[in-house]
Amino acid sequence: GTGVTTSADLANTGNLVLIKTITLSSNTKPIQFLNSDADVTFDSTYQTYKFIGNVKYENDSRVTYVRVSTDGTNLDTTSGNYRMDQISGKDAAINVTNDGSSSVFQLEGSTTGNATGEYMSFELTLFNNTTFNYPRFICHLFTRRTDGDSELVYRTGRYLVNSPIQGISFFPNSSNNYNTGATISMYGVKS
Repeated sequence: GTGVTTSADLANTGNLVLIKTITLSSNTKPIQFLNSDADVTFDSTYQTYKFIGNVKYENDSRVTYVRVSTDGTNLDTTSGNYRMDQISGKDAAINVTNDGSSSVFQLEGSTTGNATGEYMSFELTLFNNTTFNYPRFICHLFTRRTDGDSELVYRTGRYLVNSPIQGISFFPNSSNNYNTGATISMYGVKS
């Protein structure tokens, strides 16, 4: 070999198994991982998945939404199926909030800009236990915001359908695109 250890090689030496990485070659949306796509597996092999992403938006003042699929093809847009609780810190202030009824799971607490140095990084853990059902999310997020400030967000969420998830989609709000180079990786977590 070359003596070079890639991040995928490093991840596969421990409890994380790289399933798929999507890096955009043009401005587009969404970035999604569906069981109906090649190289994507949501099944009993893993009860927990991690999604690690770095995205920049085509336009200013955007957030990332998440929707899931229980059949591996169709995304659930039903209002009230997605709920979250959030703690965030921004501009030396702490904010606590929740969303009792939504048709999406939103990652950021505030909008993210698209100027130089403004982007959003996240790690989302999906607990997709096929015995317990009712999937749960935990998301840690750091974003560089439009006004040059940064925001740290810890968000938990739940999907209120008694069925394991078979797909997930990440997309910007207001019909916008992610910029070229935006990337999200999907990992299975070995138990």
